[in-house]
Amino acid sequence: MRFILSQAALAAAITLLAAAGEPPSFAPLSPEKDKPAWQPLYQGIDYRLDELSKPRVLRIHTARIDTRAKGLTFFATPDNGDAPGEVNGRRTATFLKEFDLELAINGTGFAPITAPGKPVDVLGLSVSDGKLVSEADLESGNPVFLITVHNEARILRTPFKKEDLAPAHTAMQGWYGANGMLLDDGETITSTRDIHPRTAAGVSQDGRYVYLLVVDGRQPGLSEGMNLIELASWMKGLGCWDAINLDGGGSTTMVMKDPAGKPRILNSIPGGVQRSVANHLGVHADPLPAEP
Repeated sequence: MRFILSQAALAAAITLLAAAGEPPSFAPLSPEKDKPAWQPLYQGIDYRLDELSKPRVLRIHTARIDTRAKGLTFFATPDNGDAPGEVNGRRTATFLKEFDLELAINGTGFAPITAPGKPVDVLGLSVSDGKLVSEADLESGNPVFLITVHNEARILRTPFKKEDLAPAHTAMQGWYGANGMLLDDGETITSTRDIHPRTAAGVSQDGRYVYLLVVDGRQPGLSEGMNLIELASWMKGLGCWDAINLDGGGSTTMVMKDPAGKPRILNSIPGGVQRSVANHLGVHADPLPAEP
């Protein structure tokens, strides 16, 4: 006896297979080389916005940071002293303005989600200006993004030891456990396929360039989001050798200082309201040379 499946039944069967651990594959995503063109924002900071219609509607914001640029430094959220919690929650735009930075993104996971100014704990390593804010979670499998006092950028994949973190001047731990390591020596490591807004950081093979990226998501018709396999592929196409996932979803935010010195949110935040988060990664850079 022959059984012929209808299209609806076939679709249902594929869904069941996906639920049983056989999710559909995703094609690699890669940006076109220097298209759209990189726009210089500050000395050592370039920005580009990619807008895609396939495999779904996507808006991808990327900042390329030249660690060798004169006057360029990185900064993460400091602790709150003797107050409860490790830090006071801040919106990313507030962080940028408070510490007079030129660019900032949200950082890693935290708890609880609460209003700005309330005490919050960072979930994993956070180092600000050479001072430990939050201890590394060595059991989580989450990788670490690290900048030394000499502006040397690197990403540590687990397992690592506490002594491996000794050079950290600015550092934060990634998100999503072992799947939070997107690229390791140019190879895709992650296998996570759920689609969300994303925040990520990557480093070029020679360590010169840091790539900070946010993907808009949960906004049908504007941008739906990425899975981590696609994110890894995209980061590699940008020029990353190593890359990690940071806290995404409603936390995903990229902010720059505009010519008037005010925070300008570059991405479109789900729900339209910035979330107060625990830590952030900021960049200080000198203005572009005046045009003759």
